[in-house]
Amino acid sequence: TELKVSFFLSFLVNHVTCALCDMVCTSVSSLKAHIRFRHCDERPFHCHLCDSGFKNAYDLHKHVETHNDSDAYSCDVEGCGFTSRTLRTLRQHYKRV
Repeated sequence: TELKVSFFLSFLVNHVTCALCDMVCTSVSSLKAHIRFRHCDERPFHCHLCDSGFKNAYDLHKHVETHNDSDAYSCDVEGCGFTSRTLRTLRQHYKRV
């Protein structure tokens, strides 16, 4: 019983809860990231080719790939011929093949 109480108290001390959705995070910095990505509408990363905005640089980078005119990725399954502008779409294709 003492061990259970000790574990519970350490959980309370070492974790922070989001006031907006009750998600439990392991640090204040992860809570800040959670709030920024889940509860804020700010999109400071903008595509220079269209009007799209994104919450982080990675999502912007993946979006810019969709503006590529050529299909940079192709399926290597013999006889398939599937091509894609993004690696993500190719990976989704492989899951279906």
